[in-house]
Amino acid sequence: MRNRTTSLLRVWAGSKDVMVSVGGCPLTAAMVSAVGAVEVAVHAWDVAQTCGHPRPIPEDVAAELLPLARLFVTDADRPARFAVPLDVAPRAPAQDRLLAYLGRDPHWSDNRK
Repeated sequence: MRNRTTSLLRVWAGSKDVMVSVGGCPLTAAMVSAVGAVEVAVHAWDVAQTCGHPRPIPEDVAAELLPLARLFVTDADRPARFAVPLDVAPRAPAQDRLLAYLGRDPHWSDNRK
């Protein structure tokens, strides 16, 4: 997952000022790649948890994605696209804070046992 996320960011990094249109909204390529990185990391976590093969989001990746998620996911996105944020300790691992911000229980697979 780390390699795929890093590759996505690297591909777009050289064209960060290029404008693209998503749903009729102009965005920079950098914004699109940042959203894509959050999507890839979090949905890969979702799929791994669901399949019973948990794979953590690497701490450094989650730490970089958390501020991006806070930028892109607002109260207007809740509850239609994302659940309400869950409470986690302020010093919880970055993965837990990222997942909780996006309405996911970071310990979901632990709770299924």
